[in-house]
Amino acid sequence: MKHYTTLMLAAAVATAIGCEKSKLQEDVMDDSTWETSTGEERREKPPAEPKPESSLQKPFPRVSTGVIARNDLLPVLDGGLGRFLQNVTLEPAFHQGAFVGFRIVSLFPGEPAFASLDLRPGDTVTRINGRPIERPEQAAAVWEDLRAASNLVVSYRRDGEERALRFRIVDES
Repeated sequence: MKHYTTLMLAAAVATAIGCEKSKLQEDVMDDSTWETSTGEERREKPPAEPKPESSLQKPFPRVSTGVIARNDLLPVLDGGLGRFLQNVTLEPAFHQGAFVGFRIVSLFPGEPAFASLDLRPGDTVTRINGRPIERPEQAAAVWEDLRAASNLVVSYRRDGEERALRFRIVDES
């Protein structure tokens, strides 16, 4: 159970302390026409029809509260923020021209432990432990402050509604 909670923490933190997509990546992904090496154009295939849902594909129960042992947290923090961001795709979210947070595009695809966390593609993470995460130095400070923090609170918006993940961080005796 400890490892599971640590994975959820890592997902929450990595998601919340994300980084922007590059302009090149954005331009390439927005262009559905690709040119082959011979100069011929080809179009992306239309999306496949959704497959019927099996019992194995049903959603996991969503977790928004819990307890994290500091002994499990520290190795995650020692691994570094960049390591976790490799499995998270985020994009900056704006409202009336002002940055509001990072919208989740994907979160550790194929990892069942992360599917249980109540963060989904489309959610916008706005703050961690009440602090903004807009700039890299803000994100790094939040990451490091988790070493001594007693709580992890990830604030986010889903469908215009404010939500939060709340995890207590405890020292084991």
